[in-house]
This record gives sequence, C-alpha cells and structure tokens, in this order.
Amino acid sequence: MLRIIHAQTVGGPLLLDDIDDGLPNKQVKRLGSSADPNAYARDGYANAPKQPCYIPYTNLADSTQPGYIDLEETSRVTHSAHSGKVKGFQDSGMVTVVSFLASDLTTPVITDAEIDVPAAGDLTIDGTDFLSISPDVTVVDLWGAGVGGTAVAPGVTLTAAQIIAVSPGAVGDTQIVIDATLMASLAAGDFARVTADGNASNAFEIVT
Repeated sequence: MLRIIHAQTVGGPLLLDDIDDGLPNKQVKRLGSSADPNAYARDGYANAPKQPCYIPYTNLADSTQPGYIDLEETSRVTHSAHSGKVKGFQDSGMVTVVSFLASDLTTPVITDAEIDVPAAGDLTIDGTDFLSISPDVTVVDLWGAGVGGTAVAPGVTLTAAQIIAVSPGAVGDTQIVIDATLMASLAAGDFARVTADGNASNAFEIVT
C-alpha cells in the first residue's frame, strides 16, 4: 500500500488523474458489446468520464492533520509513483509518500491496563497494533468514576505526542506508558481505549 500525503505547500486538494485504482467500478459498456459482461467503457471515453481522484488538503476525520489517500500498489499506481503524477508531486514537494502493508491497519487490541505501573499513578497499557501510520495519530481515551466522562465523551483524551512529551511517557506498537500528571484521579475500575489509524480498540477496565 502507498499513502499519498498532502504536504500543504499549496492550497486545496491535489488532482491525481493518472490512476484508475480505488475509483468506482466502470458501469457503461462499450457500444456493440452488451453481451460481454466484462466489456466496459474506458475511463474518459464514450461520455463515461473517470471520477476525479483528489488528495484532500486536510484529514477528513481530523482537520488539524494533513489529508491523504491510501492506494493499492497496482501497476498504474506503481507507474505513477515512479514516473507519473505522484512522482511529480513528490519531486515538487507537494506530497510525501509512505509505503506500508494493509495488515498495518489492523484494529488495536488492549490485553492489559494497569495503574501504578511503572510508578504510583502511572498507567501502562499492553496490547497490539497501537501505532498509527503518519499523519494519523494514536489517541488514548480514559473515562470512569475516577477521571469522569463516558465512552462517548471520555474524561481524558491524550494524543501520542502529549503522552511522549511527559516522562516516562511512551507509545509503542505493543505498549503505552502514561505519566500520572496527565490523568489526575485515574483509578482502578476506570476504562481505557486506544484508537490507531482511525480504528478504536476494545474498552478495557483498568486494574491494579
């Protein structure tokens, strides 16, 4: 997979017009071929134009982050990345390109969440697939009697950057450590949830 990320060096979305990948299936058959279910009008021909593919300026889910699109590395996408429109955008500093596996977008799972680890009031969350692929951001939500809030409106929401900024804060693919000062009043019985690449984990009850 390739993630094409808007560098925000120019305003507005960027038109990526040399790929077919990810666009709606063609639905208009070529003239004279109605008996062939696999014969469709080519994009841009016979009054059946290709639906435009744009790289959005901002992330539709989080307007503070750059926009992006994810593409399977088909022959058209690979050609565009090496010598086509994607390469031109990249050389001009208008986009950045990140390569990843589709399996990297797996929904995170919390297997343990312990308070007072590694120190009094700290929280250590263990599990899988906690890291997000840039520009998506890993977020931890906390709620319950201690920190307040609900699963719908958490009492505490922390981004990876906020967690890492306060020692011993750390965000890894299988473990997250949060300093006590970022979540005053957190208690056993409260709940934790990790969101990575827009996928929310299970809600896990915090234990001692």
